[in-house]
Amino acid sequence: MSVDVEHWRVGRAVLGSALIQEAIMGRRMGALAATAVVAVIVTFVGVFYFFEPIASSDSVSAPPVPAAVGFLVYIALSVLLLDWASRQVGRPVQAALIIAASQIILVSVDFVLRGERGIATGAASAVLILVTWIAMGAVYGAVLSRAQARERPAKG
Repeated sequence: MSVDVEHWRVGRAVLGSALIQEAIMGRRMGALAATAVVAVIVTFVGVFYFFEPIASSDSVSAPPVPAAVGFLVYIALSVLLLDWASRQVGRPVQAALIIAASQIILVSVDFVLRGERGIATGAASAVLILVTWIAMGAVYGAVLSRAQARERPAKG
C-alpha cells in the first residue's frame, strides 16, 4: 500500500512539474511573440520614417577624428560598457557574451542576411567579436578578482 502511495506522490510531482513547465513555456512564448511583433513594428516604422530620410540626405565626409583616436574612443566605450554590464550581471565573462551576441546579431547576421557582407566575412567577424569580448571579460574578471582579494583582510 505504501508503495502505491509513493508512486502516486511521485507521479503527481512529475505531472505537476510538467504542468508548471508547460505554463512557464506558454508565458514565455506569449512574451516572445509579443516582443517580436513590437520589434517588427518599431523597426519598420523607425527605418522607413526616421532612419531612411536622415540617411538619404546625409553625406559621408572626412572622419571627425584621426583613425587612431577613433579606435581608442571605441575601445574606451567598449571597456566602459563591459564594466557596466559586468556590474549588472555579476559575471564579467557572461556580460561579455551578452554584448558579443548582441554585436554579432547586429553586425554579422544582419549584414549577411541583407546582402551587405558575405557569409565568410560574417563568420570571421562573428569569431573575432566573440574572441575579443570573451578575452576582455576574462581579463576584467581576473584583474577584479585579484584586486578584491588584496582588499580583503587576512584571517588569522
